[in-house]
This record gives sequence, structure tokens and C-alpha cells, in this order.
Amino acid sequence: MNIIIVAGMPASGKTTFVNILSKALGYPALEKDCIKEELFDVIGFHNYEQKRRLDEAATAVLLRCTDSLLSSGQSLIVVNNFRNDAAPKVEAMLRKHDCGCVFVFFGGNGDVFYERYVQRDLRPTRHLGHVLQDRYPPLPGDPLTYSMTREEFARKFEQLGMNEFRISRGTRIDVDATYPEKIDTEGLIEQIRQLL
Repeated sequence: MNIIIVAGMPASGKTTFVNILSKALGYPALEKDCIKEELFDVIGFHNYEQKRRLDEAATAVLLRCTDSLLSSGQSLIVVNNFRNDAAPKVEAMLRKHDCGCVFVFFGGNGDVFYERYVQRDLRPTRHLGHVLQDRYPPLPGDPLTYSMTREEFARKFEQLGMNEFRISRGTRIDVDATYPEKIDTEGLIEQIRQLL
């Protein structure tokens, strides 16, 4: 039984890679953003603090589902932009199951990730719950865009440790995701295979 944890900054290409990895290995993938979108649609939020609470709830659900799958002997992939304060919970879960673990961290240039984040939020396919900061679903007349500043990006993501998340268990692979086109995806998948 194995778990592959893919972490790193928002807009670093984690989900794109995990979609390829999941097909290559035949492992199911759990992604926090998918859980958040369901929470946005069912519960919604009326201020930024409520949005942050939904983010925390999504991480809790992600870890609970991961624990359940590992308990049944299922290997899987987990993708999330973990905050530093999540490390003790992740490590406790790994100790409990004593499973093989590969930890893939997507790091790189924060300024580049910020630019990609802003561009991603402009796409019509992006769930508005991620884009809007103060209310979802929006009311008639509400703006449907939000321009996050570089300072806000640093405060909401980097200063919470998403750009340096670490766990002490498993084998770590650091990926420079500044320029996704330069990542040797096939080589990275083969490296993960060998470690498993």
C-alpha cells in the first residue's frame, strides 16, 4: 500500500501532473480543491473568514477520506497546497498506516506562480468560489472577478508555509515547477515508480 502526496504552491501545476500520474499508476487521486468546490456550492460563504473555514474543512475531509482509503489497503494520490500546520496531522496518519510514501513538492519562483494564479482566475472554467473572496454564490450585480495583489498572494499562501511544506516521513522529490514545460513528466513518473 502506497501514498503519493503532491504539495506546493497554488498554480504550480500540481493537479495537471496528478491527473497524468493517476492514469499512469492506476491510483485514485483525492484533491482538496474538488472538495472545496462542493462546499462552496452547498454551503457558500458570506465573508473571507467563512471561506477560510471551508478551506480548513476541505483539508479535514481530505485527510479523513485518505485515512479511510489507507485503512482499506487502497493506494492513492493526495494533492493539496498544505499549510505548515497540517504537517503533524499528515505525519500522524502516515505513522498509523505505516505505508510507503513518496512526497512530491512543486516549488519554484513565487512571482511566476502569482502571475499564473491571476491568469487562472480569469479563465471561464475556473470555479467562482476560488475567485471570489467575500461572497459565494454572488448576488446579481456582484463583480465576478477579483484581482489579487502580489502582497495578498504572499500573505494568503507563502506566509502560511505552502511554499515550504515539509513532512519527515517518506521519500521527498523536489520539482522546480517555475516553468512546467521544462518538467520531465515521464521521468518524474518513472522515478516515483522506482521509489514505490
